[in-house]
Amino acid sequence: MPVEEPPDSGSTGPAPDRTGPRRKRSLLIGVAIAAVLAVVLFVGLQPTATTSTGQPAAVGVGSIAPDFTLPNLLSTPASPLPPVHLDALGRDRHRPVVLNFFASWCIPCRAETPLLASTARSLRAQGSPVQFVGVDVADQASAAIPFVEQAGIDYPVGADTTLRVTSVLYGLNGQPNTFFINESGVVIGHHLGALTQAELTGWLHRLAGAAG
Repeated sequence: MPVEEPPDSGSTGPAPDRTGPRRKRSLLIGVAIAAVLAVVLFVGLQPTATTSTGQPAAVGVGSIAPDFTLPNLLSTPASPLPPVHLDALGRDRHRPVVLNFFASWCIPCRAETPLLASTARSLRAQGSPVQFVGVDVADQASAAIPFVEQAGIDYPVGADTTLRVTSVLYGLNGQPNTFFINESGVVIGHHLGALTQAELTGWLHRLAGAAG
């Protein structure tokens, strides 16, 4: 059996409890470790960039926009069109790009898409170098083509029926999403949700400033 230490000769009370300070030290060490881990996790989980609505950006602002090639939505066997190649439309030609992900089944896109189409036509008439590019997401051609035609889109639209570009390459899980890419291929802005006229104008001014 363990032998208890005798009390000091001058002591009349029980032996001092030395486990109390140990418990306090252990508790303080545990709290310190937990605090350090919390800071590390907090910093590590912070997004490198955010959208205009505060959501984490799938492709971070300041990064190079991932290049892709998609079938042209309006291409048919009777009237074939070249594939939509982002790099060839933007960086290869030293042109800023407004890259919009949309779908005919997306309710917010019904107001935004005609706005993008009319703005693209207006800028082109003014001699602007800005290139608009659309990506139609997980859509049926029978629904997507009338939607694009009714919206008045006359810029290139790629058909991403497999989500290879939208989900895998750009990491998006909702529409609409719009990226603003400068003439060097760098993303300077990402807007999640439908753009208003004022918001689109603001982003275009930023894009012009980045290009200049």
